Amino acid sequence: MSDVSANDNSSNRLRRDLSCVVTDSSRRSMRIVIDEISGRFTRVSADLWQALQSGHASPDQWRQADQVGWTRRRTVTSRAFIFSKFSPLYIRIPIGSGDGIARRLTPWTGWLFSKTAVTFWLALVALSAGLVLSRSQQWMTLFGSLGMFLAQTSPVVLGIWFVITKVIHELAHAVMCRRVGSRCGSVGLLLLCGMPCPYCDVSDTSRNPSAWQRASVMLAGIYVELIIASLAALVWLGARDVVIQWHAFHLMFVCSISTLIFNANPLMRYDGYFVLADWIGSVNLRADSKNAFRDVVVARFAGSGFATQPESSSRSIGLSIYHAASTVYRCFVLLGIAAMLLVVADQMHLRPLMVAVIAIVVIMMTFRSAKRIAQIVGGQGNWIKVPAIRRLAFVIMLMGGGAAILFWPTPRYRTTTGMIDAVDAEKVFLPSDGFVEVAAVDFGDRVEPGQTIVRLRDEAIEFEETRITGQLRIAKVRSQLSRRAAMGQGDNADTLRTLQAQEEGLQARLVSVQTRADRSNVRTNIGGVLLPAESTLEMDPINGTQSLARRVGSLATSRQAWCRISGDGQLHAVITIDARDRQRIRLGTTVRITATAIPGQVFVSQIESVSPIDQETESVVRRAGYEVVCPLIEVLQTDMLELLGSQVRAAVRMPDRTMAEDLWQNCKDFLGE
Repeated sequence: MSDVSANDNSSNRLRRDLSCVVTDSSRRSMRIVIDEISGRFTRVSADLWQALQSGHASPDQWRQADQVGWTRRRTVTSRAFIFSKFSPLYIRIPIGSGDGIARRLTPWTGWLFSKTAVTFWLALVALSAGLVLSRSQQWMTLFGSLGMFLAQTSPVVLGIWFVITKVIHELAHAVMCRRVGSRCGSVGLLLLCGMPCPYCDVSDTSRNPSAWQRASVMLAGIYVELIIASLAALVWLGARDVVIQWHAFHLMFVCSISTLIFNANPLMRYDGYFVLADWIGSVNLRADSKNAFRDVVVARFAGSGFATQPESSSRSIGLSIYHAASTVYRCFVLLGIAAMLLVVADQMHLRPLMVAVIAIVVIMMTFRSAKRIAQIVGGQGNWIKVPAIRRLAFVIMLMGGGAAILFWPTPRYRTTTGMIDAVDAEKVFLPSDGFVEVAAVDFGDRVEPGQTIVRLRDEAIEFEETRITGQLRIAKVRSQLSRRAAMGQGDNADTLRTLQAQEEGLQARLVSVQTRADRSNVRTNIGGVLLPAESTLEMDPINGTQSLARRVGSLATSRQAWCRISGDGQLHAVITIDARDRQRIRLGTTVRITATAIPGQVFVSQIESVSPIDQETESVVRRAGYEVVCPLIEVLQTDMLELLGSQVRAAVRMPDRTMAEDLWQNCKDFLGE
C-alpha cells in the first residue's frame, strides 16, 4: 500500500488520507482506492487515478471524485447528496457486523469450499441437473401446477423457505470473504422494491488483488444455492409423499431458476453484475455503461456542441448495449413486481391502496425524468453549448418515443386457469338404489344406443317377484280345480270367475314387478364414450386406477349420476375470466391451452361460449366472474380419461391495448368507477 503523493494542483483537490493498491487485472491496469474513514474500497483504472493525482482529470472525472468523497471540497451539500442517493426502491437497513459469525463458521466450511469439495459438489449439481432434465415430463407437469400449490400453501411456510435460503446465500458470501483473507462488513435487510431480502457487505474484498478470489466471493452464494437445489432435486426424485415432493420441487425452483435469473443476471446489480464488472475492468459498470451510451448514442444526436465527442470503440459500443439492455430489463422487472403486488393486493382486498402506492412511485420517477428534460431544454451540464433548436428537437424526439410507448397498441394476453371437462356429456342416473350385480362396460369404452351398461340387484324386488310368482301358481291351481268342479256340478261359475280375476290380478302384479326388475338393467339412450360422472376421476389408493368393474357388489345410489356419455367424444377446457375482461372477450377468440396431464403439448382453440358463474356469498369483495368453454379438437379417444379433470393454463388473446389505457383503467379502479 502506498500513500497518496499529490502535486500542488492535486493537493487542493484530493484528500491526503486516501491510499491505493495495485490489482492483478488482466484486462486493464487497475488501482483500489481505500477510504479508511468511510470504509469504502473503489476500483479505478490507473489512468484515472494518475489523472486525478496530477490534476489533469476532466471535469466529469472530478465530479465523480466529489461524489464519492475523495476531494476536500464537496460540490453538493450533505443533505442534498443524501436525498439524491435515496431511492424508495432500494433501501438498506443495517443490523450489525457479520464478521464475527463468518469468522466462527469459516473453520467448519472446508467441506463446502475446499478444492476437493468444490469439485464434488459441482459434479453433484451436474448429476442432479441431468436427472431432472431426464424427467422433463414430470417436472413440467409439476411446474404447470406450481401456481396452485403456492396458492394452497401457507405464505408463512413459503416465506420461511425463502428467508432460510437467502440467509444461507449471504452467509456463503461472508464465509468466502473470510476464507480469502478479507473482512466481512455489515449485514442487514434490503428492501428491494418493497420486497425484504437479506444482504451482506463484502466490499472489503476489493482490497484482494486476485481477480479469481474476488469472483469466488461474489459467486459463493449462487454456488451454495445450486447445492441446495441439487439436494432438493434428489429428494424430489426419491420421495413418495406428495407434500414432500411439492416442497422439494419448490425449493429446487427457488434455489436454481430464480437464483440464476436474478443473482447471476448481470443486468441487475447482484452477484453477476459485480463479476462482470470485475472481469471487464469496470470501476462502476452502471455508471460506465451510462457514460458510454451518452458518448455513443446521445452525443451523435446532440451534435458537435455536446460536452463529449462521439465514441466508436468496441468497448464503448458494448457498454452502451449493456446500458440499453439493463434499462429495459429493469423496467420489465419493475412492471412485473408492480403486477405481482397488485395480484397480492387483490387477494387481500387492498387494490386501491396498492394502486396509490404505485402511482406515487410513478410520479416520483416521472418528476426525476422531467427534471432531466428541463436541464436539457435549459442547456445545463453537457448541453450548455448545444444549440437551442437541437436541444428542443432532441427533447421532442424523447417525448415522441415516450408517447409511442404509451399510445402504441400492443398485443395483450390474459393468463388464467381452469380444468378439462366434457361439458356436453349426458349424465346417466340409476332408477333406484341397489347393489351392483354386473358392470357391462367401463370408463373410456364406446357404447351404442340401448346397450346395457350396468345391472342392479334389488333384493326387495326379487322377494316380491318370488312371492307373487308363488301366489300366482297357487291361484292357477285353484282355478284349475274350480274349473273341473264347475264342469261336474255346474253351479261354481261365480267362484270360477273370482279365482280367474285373482289370477289375472296376480299376473298383472307380476308383470309390473318384472318391469321394475327389468329397469335394473340400465341402458343407454345415446351412443358415445362412457365417462366418469364427475370431471375428476377418483383414484383407487391400492390399485392406482378406478373403474366401474371394481364397484360390482357395492351399493349404488340413484341420487348421484352413475356415469356420463359423451356423444361426440369432445373434451372442453373450462376456464374462468374476470368480469373486467368480459367486454373484451369475443366468441371465436383464440386461446392457447396447456394441460398438466400432457406437458409440452399446446392446444390451440377458440372460445365457444361464455356464461356467468355463481358468486362466493361469503366473499368480502364480490367480483363477478365468467366461465369460458373452449373445445379441444385435437384430443384422441385414448387420451380422454388422462386429460379429463386435469388442470389447465390458458392464454387468451385479448384486443390490442395501449399502456395509456391501462393507466386510465387503474385510475378508474382506484377512484371506484
